[in-house]
Amino acid sequence: MCGIAGFVGGFVRDLATRMNEAQAHRGPDGQGVFEDPDAGVALGHVRLSILDLSDAAAQPMISRNGRFVLSYNGEIYNFEELRRDIEADGVRFRSTGDTEVLLAGLERDGEAFIDRLNGMFAFALWDRHHRTLRLAVDHLGIKPLYYAEPVPGTLLFASEIKAMCAHPDLAREPDFIAIQEHLAFCHTSGDRTALRGVRRLRPGCLLTWKDGRTRIRRHWQPGFGADPDADRDDVIRWLRDEIPAAVGRQMVSDVPVGASLSGGLDSSIIAIDATTHVGRSFRVYTITYPQDQNRFDRQPEDTPYAREIASHLGLTLEEIEIRPEVASLWPMLIHHLDEPIADPAAIACYLIARLAREDGTPVLLSGQGADELFAGYPRYWAMSAAAPLGHLPAWTRRILAAGGRLLPGAKEGAGGAFLRRVRRVLTEIARGPDERFLALCAGAPEREIRRILSPETRAALGDRGPFETCRDQMSECGLPAVDRYLERDLTVYLPNHNLLYTDKCGMAAGIEARVPLLDRALVEGIVGLPAEFKFAHGTTKVLLREAVRDRVPEAIIARPKAGFGAPYRHWLRHDLQEMWDDLTAESLVRSRGWFDPEALREARRRSQQGRVDLYLLQWAVLTIELWAQQFLDRDPAAPSTSLVPEAVELDGARIPTPR
Repeated sequence: MCGIAGFVGGFVRDLATRMNEAQAHRGPDGQGVFEDPDAGVALGHVRLSILDLSDAAAQPMISRNGRFVLSYNGEIYNFEELRRDIEADGVRFRSTGDTEVLLAGLERDGEAFIDRLNGMFAFALWDRHHRTLRLAVDHLGIKPLYYAEPVPGTLLFASEIKAMCAHPDLAREPDFIAIQEHLAFCHTSGDRTALRGVRRLRPGCLLTWKDGRTRIRRHWQPGFGADPDADRDDVIRWLRDEIPAAVGRQMVSDVPVGASLSGGLDSSIIAIDATTHVGRSFRVYTITYPQDQNRFDRQPEDTPYAREIASHLGLTLEEIEIRPEVASLWPMLIHHLDEPIADPAAIACYLIARLAREDGTPVLLSGQGADELFAGYPRYWAMSAAAPLGHLPAWTRRILAAGGRLLPGAKEGAGGAFLRRVRRVLTEIARGPDERFLALCAGAPEREIRRILSPETRAALGDRGPFETCRDQMSECGLPAVDRYLERDLTVYLPNHNLLYTDKCGMAAGIEARVPLLDRALVEGIVGLPAEFKFAHGTTKVLLREAVRDRVPEAIIARPKAGFGAPYRHWLRHDLQEMWDDLTAESLVRSRGWFDPEALREARRRSQQGRVDLYLLQWAVLTIELWAQQFLDRDPAAPSTSLVPEAVELDGARIPTPR
């Protein structure tokens, strides 16, 4: 795991070094720069040493014949198999890791070699002979890569946006379409970022630059519906072998490997299978929070299940408690996230990564991706439960929606949580299925988002709503109901949100996060299966539950899904009033010009009165303001002017923050 950066098309002296410095936390073990002023190109690299800790694996790496230069971030899990194949052609390697294998394979086979890679990666390959730069990301965008054209003909790229801000001509201007999507989903859709002109290279894509022009093509895409005649029993037998094999592939490392263990099904599977490889020395970490803070959010409690699995495996479970005071981490995390991702789960993710790093575990396995691959989200169940209502006449559904809006949306206790869910389903029942699904994906109703925007922002957006990009993609994919929802979650929500904050928060603490359940072989074997294998009769993850029943305790298999995160509703209602007042002060809101200050006060009042649940929307507003302070008001590539504190206080301990 590392950070890559660079540019081509217009040389700027020492820019690659400054880009390295801006994302130095991604590579605490070393950095390097390749520059060719005559060709107008530079590649930078910062290194977190995981495989082959020697200098022989340092980057940027130049091929033996001197033609190619590689800057690479990630891990190729089948590199030993690929290495043997290349050695059969007489090639001899100087290093023992995967970087030189990737470089040699690209030198030998060109772009076709990408199709043989099973791993997570983002790389830049400069061809000195043809003066061509290629950028590529893995099948699901596990490793992020951004690009921009600061001046015509120049291509700028980096693992993190802040590194790109070191370019003197990169304009830091807001993209209001992206900001509206952040208010709705806590992430953008497509390739947009909150900075206009900065794009994210989409999953499974290859970008080629030559002579000042770029083109992008797909080197991989999910084959939904490709295997309609699959035999369910055969698939279950395959999964029973393939999941442990995927975990085994991702255990390859020259440093200790551990796992984030929530006690949910996905992380429990990984801990169980990983322990078969390393035994009781395997390290597991979890997050807890006081249950008296859970009266409002009503999340199922994870900790007892995490302790049960750890005890079952004979492992020591390291725990860290999350409290409202950790909100002081939020400005620092936004600096690392690069984008205004308004999900409190990022705080939990960072704290676990920080604990693991302090414990000497630089690699953490995560259960991310199983919900998108196996249909694990409650919204699949909600869509199924509401389907019969969708056949009612339009006028009847409009009455139900109006009635749903009369239900209280922000009451504490189990009853309040139940009413909140019922209200959410009923208020969107008048919409068509795709719009209804996207409304369930959103953290706040579309009309509430529009209401808090300033007239100027609404004018800039015109008639465009936050669902438009996703709605178009779902319509164009041509898949039936559940598969079109899975396709959206796998190709938009997963890379633009879950994988993004997992990567950024892990790297902020100097941790490489791996996602075994998104192993390419596993993904390719699952996406094409019939949707009813994954979701049936109101039960999510049907296939996964059945495949692991012989080795996972039944209590874990049968337990309800719990969201990974923090009791943010409780925090905002009771603990973060001062933070809300500071960041939504009328003078500040009017100066920024993006929101309507009176509408923000009204949204807050209605939530505090228990009428509506707009707490995630409030969190998004705070996040966007903090992001604007760091990425628009200041230069995030200049550490001396960032809002990143030297340390934060947590449970009486002073925790230094990464620089």
